[in-house]
Amino acid sequence: MRFTLLSMLLCCFQLLSAQSHIVISGTITDADNGRPLAYAHVGIPERGIGTTAGEDGSFTLKAPEQYAQSKLSVSFIGYATYERSLSALQSPVNIRLKAVPTSLQEVIVMDESAVEDIIRRAVRRIPDNYPDRPSSSTAFYRESRTNAQMEYLYIAEGVLNIYKTSYRNDKEGQVGLIQGRKVILSGDDETVQHPGFSSGHMAAHRFDFVKNREDFIDESYFPEYQYWIENITTYEGRPVYVIRFDKAEGGKGRMKGALYIDTLSYAFLRAQFEILPEGLSKANDYPLYSGSWKANRYTVNYRKVDGAWYFSNALREGVYRDGGIYSNEITSTELQTGRGKPVPYIERLDRGDEFLDITGSYDEAFWRDYNTTPLSAALQTAVQVRNQEKAQEVFDSTFIVRLQTRRDSVLRSQESGSEFMGKVTPPMEKADGFKWRFQSSVGLGAHFLETQAADMRLAYLESADGPAILESAGRLNARSFEPTYHLEFSLFFKPHLFIRGGWSRDLYNSIYRERSLGLGTQFNLSKGRPLFVRAIAQHSNHKYARLLGQANNDYGKFKAEGKKINANKVNMYYGSRTHNLKLSLEMALELNPGLEFFVRGSYWLPFARQQHIYLKERQQLFPKKVRIPLSDEVLVERNGEAFDGRITENQSLAVTVGLVFK
Repeated sequence: MRFTLLSMLLCCFQLLSAQSHIVISGTITDADNGRPLAYAHVGIPERGIGTTAGEDGSFTLKAPEQYAQSKLSVSFIGYATYERSLSALQSPVNIRLKAVPTSLQEVIVMDESAVEDIIRRAVRRIPDNYPDRPSSSTAFYRESRTNAQMEYLYIAEGVLNIYKTSYRNDKEGQVGLIQGRKVILSGDDETVQHPGFSSGHMAAHRFDFVKNREDFIDESYFPEYQYWIENITTYEGRPVYVIRFDKAEGGKGRMKGALYIDTLSYAFLRAQFEILPEGLSKANDYPLYSGSWKANRYTVNYRKVDGAWYFSNALREGVYRDGGIYSNEITSTELQTGRGKPVPYIERLDRGDEFLDITGSYDEAFWRDYNTTPLSAALQTAVQVRNQEKAQEVFDSTFIVRLQTRRDSVLRSQESGSEFMGKVTPPMEKADGFKWRFQSSVGLGAHFLETQAADMRLAYLESADGPAILESAGRLNARSFEPTYHLEFSLFFKPHLFIRGGWSRDLYNSIYRERSLGLGTQFNLSKGRPLFVRAIAQHSNHKYARLLGQANNDYGKFKAEGKKINANKVNMYYGSRTHNLKLSLEMALELNPGLEFFVRGSYWLPFARQQHIYLKERQQLFPKKVRIPLSDEVLVERNGEAFDGRITENQSLAVTVGLVFK
């Protein structure tokens, strides 16, 4: 009975889910020759909802039920736009676009300077044609990589929250991961040798050549390129310039390709470009690429929503140094109305993150209603199984759920006699998957080592009953604290446990040296911007001495603790060397993924102490410093009486503020 009830509830849920969305699928082809129109845009323009066709022209669009009376629009540069009410379509639908003849009549008389003027005007019109305030959108992202034998190593997909800043500036936006999924298609050894790439998920920002003002549209680089109009085509019924560019003879241009510019509004609609071989000699050209590559090719498209042109989609294919192909594609599937909202801090992905490592667990209910880009034929066959039907199941919902359920027994999958395409990687949160992390920090502080005012006399004697080699007397002024600076490192060997070591020095006029080493633990107090509290226990080796005065060396050269003292003037200090248990409590606020601001309080508990005088040469190129324990050869007086005690309190406090670099 319980099973029957559960089954009925499940069926009802599936029915409601199916009714909540309209699903239109089909293919997009050339009306004359039947050729698939890869990456044609399919969507509901007034709603900002859309997707792109795959390499074979296939597409699937999912839209909320309330948009049933909206028009489906299919557009592709050089073709007449297709429009039809969603309610009038039944899947599968074959949409045949009619090519619009190109024209060269307007461009015959255009010389290169006239073509450059078109680009100048398009750049000047960017503030008018593109969003002048931040915008938010949802996007579908996919990245994949092959080895040199063109065998796919992995496929990773995700739904991203994209926040773009105004096109009036070049500030990079933000990205958050809403949902992700991945499949590893290679063995463990090959995956280690060919890890994922970082920054791929930033594609919507990195490849936006309009916002980034890439050099081929930058007027200052025009002398490095040559430009010419190839033809005039159409897009959504409007004439469009197709402008080709390449490196000028003797120039330093690094790219070649084509620009598509609306002849009426002068908006950039599209660009196809690649990095020339000589341009790839530059190892770091972020945002386009970083590292050593043999080739990099890009296609970038924009679409018009509510009178402004927004980033629509981009495809990048790079040939890596080992011959493998790294591909990442991004498609904006829904534009959020109104002013964009920054991605919540805790959800932001860092530029240095590897997308392969951050994709989460698979959620069937989420992906069932989400717009994605169909897999290419090469990706469909990448699983290398015996039949094509299994290859097409790479991201089928039931198949992925089955893989997710069996991920912990993947190596035993053959026991059931079933075919298995690869492995679904375990989540990063697994204890045995934690990667050691290194952090460093710098800080300024105050160590509250209070000393009382007193008259002091120091002397270093030739022998217990001999004359003084050096002598100094004076007033030791009261002091409540020592200003200090700190350099520390922390090595996290568990998510909440770390080893910390540090060095500290005074800022002036004292001898203050500390080395510390110990263990700490941390906890995050915030669900938003991380606010860490850390408790640390360390062994501290601390030397502290106050300067009493400067002694004239009338004795001449002498040895102290095995060191030769040659200087005519020598500073004399009195103080202690202590071994302490140092207990610290620290709070740190994360300013960005790589930087924290911290405030720390520390408490010293000495368990071993030895008093010393210190001698430090003056007016020497390489001055020597000597620490001499109290003995019969050392005379110390305080307020006229022999003295061998400490000048500070037994226990002490310190406060430090600074920055942590992660």
